Amino acid sequence: MSQALDQTALQQAAEWFAVLSDKQIDESDRLAWQAWLAASPRHHSAWKEVEAINASFNKLNTVSSKTASHQALSHPNSRRQALKVLGFAGVALFGGVMLKRYSPWQDWLTTLTASAKTYSPPPGKTATVVLADASRLWLNANSQAKVEYGLMLRRITVLAGEVLLQSGHDDQDRALVVDTRHGRMTALGTRFTVRQETGRTLLAVYDGRVAITTPQGESIIVPAGNQAYFDTQKISPLEPALSAREAWTRGILIADNQHLDDFIAELSNYYPRRISVSPSVAHFRLMGAYPFSNVPLVLQEIANSLPIRVQNDAQGNFELKPLN
Repeated sequence: MSQALDQTALQQAAEWFAVLSDKQIDESDRLAWQAWLAASPRHHSAWKEVEAINASFNKLNTVSSKTASHQALSHPNSRRQALKVLGFAGVALFGGVMLKRYSPWQDWLTTLTASAKTYSPPPGKTATVVLADASRLWLNANSQAKVEYGLMLRRITVLAGEVLLQSGHDDQDRALVVDTRHGRMTALGTRFTVRQETGRTLLAVYDGRVAITTPQGESIIVPAGNQAYFDTQKISPLEPALSAREAWTRGILIADNQHLDDFIAELSNYYPRRISVSPSVAHFRLMGAYPFSNVPLVLQEIANSLPIRVQNDAQGNFELKPLN
């Protein structure tokens, strides 16, 4: 379904679904629904969408939209029923609570209504993308993210690496979520980084709040200035967010008393050749801010501050070794 599908028409279709799903409707309801359906091609598209959504829940014994239509056509003399609440399809489409839960349903609906696009920066580079709602998405080196803006949900899936997201205002008031293999983060007007690691995800919040929900149902709201690790089972206690976590968006790596081998592992993301560290110097601690646009220069700066030397070969590979 196109994102251009009129949301008002979908609201009306969901309301008509609620009316027609009642076992007792009268002739005026049936005629009014037919008149609405014939009034615009958008109404036909919206009704088909509601039917498709409802059909996916047949195994859960929800009322089939086809059955609702049949009742409207086949039982013209039933007693009139007032429109009390939205039907199941209306709730699914327009109830914000369901869309904020971690469930296959919201993924199915977003996939149905969205045009997905995958972003990744060139090797060794970072990238910035301005999304349809004016949100800004930064991708670190060796990172990849899929963006899906659907009918009621704006979803970003981190496929690899690390992203920083600054949320924009959405005129359609859709929830904004970021997914990793470990769970879902729902933005509450915010700026935050997400780093997907092998067995866990790190969320660091710099502005606003972000709600974490794991597939097992664990949840927590992380306020600005805090960060948390989580996996599919549990969420770690909150701890202060490291400002260095977002410096890469400005082309800088910050070492805050960091082990040399850990820093080089991050720096290697921005260099196409191999950088190795001798075990005898790997434990050295490093402090400083290093622009990673010129990695060989960064290595030389490190050698000037620590008792190490930098050795390179003809292929452009580097190794950090002790002075002696």
